[in-house]
Amino acid sequence: MRLRLLALAASSLLLTATACGSTDDIDTPTDAGTELPDTPSGDVAPADRAACSGLTVTPGTYDWTVEHGGRTRAFRVHVPTGYDATKPTPVVLSFHGFGSTEQEQELLTGFSTLADAEGFIVVYPRGLNFPEVYGRGEPDTRGWNGEACCGPAQIGGVDDVGFVDALLADLDTRVCTDPRRVFANGFSNGGFFSYRLACERAQRIAAIAPVSGMLGVTDCRPSRPVPVLHFHGSADETIFYDGGDNVLGGKPYPSAPESVRRLAERNGCAGPQQQTYQQGNSTCVAYTGCQPESATASLCTVTGGKHAWPGQPLYNDGTTDLDASLQMWRFFQARPRP
Repeated sequence: MRLRLLALAASSLLLTATACGSTDDIDTPTDAGTELPDTPSGDVAPADRAACSGLTVTPGTYDWTVEHGGRTRAFRVHVPTGYDATKPTPVVLSFHGFGSTEQEQELLTGFSTLADAEGFIVVYPRGLNFPEVYGRGEPDTRGWNGEACCGPAQIGGVDDVGFVDALLADLDTRVCTDPRRVFANGFSNGGFFSYRLACERAQRIAAIAPVSGMLGVTDCRPSRPVPVLHFHGSADETIFYDGGDNVLGGKPYPSAPESVRRLAERNGCAGPQQQTYQQGNSTCVAYTGCQPESATASLCTVTGGKHAWPGQPLYNDGTTDLDASLQMWRFFQARPRP
């Protein structure tokens, strides 16, 4: 694990001028193919799939690319042990934090190992950095356009939602995916972006599970109820649990409870909140009475927790009282897209 970049990903997202530089002397480019946040044209449910034929990819880890917006975009794919190329298989998209990479996200989450045990395909996309967006600047600044956060992707208005569309279309030509079981999660900036996918691609993404990232979309109107399982440390000094305005070049963001509450409201959750998990410093609470009932909006709070991935103690003291990756997968399993 490249600890230097992981430390960058976790320490003061965009708060260091050396990572972002001044935005005053940079002309914001118009990204080809960018859609307005409230444009629903790309939010189309793919056709159901009962089986696949003619696919030759076997279990393993692959680094693939796809062309989008005039750029070559990269992503890593882990095809699990026991994968059957004729059988539609769930897909979990996992987005890295600001300044990190797809390889580091794979190590941070342990999803590839879990995928082998549980039988799902996991995809680790790679965000763009300053040189790729502006032609100059610090390379260790890869990230996602989560609207409120972060870095060159957000500042430059990169069409990362369109990239995910292109990625999924390309993935369908290589492996047998289940269109009703495509899920998204992400860490920090990647968590912001997974919320954006819920807002703008509800017909493609069945459920989301952000870690240490908020709902940064100002006007989030999913075309259907999207279940959310949010993880956050109460002592996070990078993306504040209670919300903040500390992202250089970004926008103010709501608290973790408010992020979840807003989706709960969109999901019609009219029942009482119920505790669904408690161990040590980790507690999960879910809104209930949602429409449908499976469209729960849940928040897992790590009391005293830092900017970390629960279940990964080697990075920023992630708690061992809660395994975020495992809990996400269990959450996703029960919530295919209707």
